[in-house]
Amino acid sequence: MPRYDDLDRLEVLTVITGRLVNETPLRVGVGKEELEERQPLLGSAVDMAPITIRFADGRSVPYIPGSSMKGVLRSLAEAMVRAQGKDDVHSPWDFKKIEEEAKSGNYCIICGTFGSTKLASHIRIYDAYPETDALTFVKTSVGINREFRGAHPDILYTEQQVVPHVRWSFRMDVINIRVFPEPQDERGELFRSLIGMLVDGMVQVGARRTLGYGRLRLEKGSYRVYGVEEGRLVKKAEGDVV
Repeated sequence: MPRYDDLDRLEVLTVITGRLVNETPLRVGVGKEELEERQPLLGSAVDMAPITIRFADGRSVPYIPGSSMKGVLRSLAEAMVRAQGKDDVHSPWDFKKIEEEAKSGNYCIICGTFGSTKLASHIRIYDAYPETDALTFVKTSVGINREFRGAHPDILYTEQQVVPHVRWSFRMDVINIRVFPEPQDERGELFRSLIGMLVDGMVQVGARRTLGYGRLRLEKGSYRVYGVEEGRLVKKAEGDVV
């Protein structure tokens, strides 16, 4: 079994970069707010708006937080490991189990990859910013009364979505897990599968996922693998993510 608490040294660093494309409408939300405070171009109020960042030039644009991407990938990884019949996967909020793992040093593969309150993550996922115009549209929806299985009167709400086919920057760092050119342990194999799902457009992020929204595809993905030699970080391998 690989040592999971090994971040006191750097053995291998894999940098994965590329471009994310949202194949369907996308909104990583911030809750109800006044749109004019964050999106002056539209200048009208919506009930649910995407999270935005204000650049130094004054522009406010939507973005995909790295924490949202990491959470989605962690959930997918948990489901994949459970499908293999492994019963040691636990909730990230199961603090009793986390304490037990920390005392024994025997971490589950998910904590050994994505971290826990007692173990640092081996994965860094950076915020993804739009590389093209992140145009938006506003959709009006109606609340549903589940008891009567129909539209509930007087419950209308609006939400702002980013249009499909916007391109976003993407970078992920993988520390001390060998993923490329070939994985060398079960964590590497698991992460290779997650990257493959991104390439195939099988990962969703944000709101309205049950409606198919937020589906992302990684294009032009590439990797660079670095190791340490004589106190310097040296590139050992590079290639395309396939």
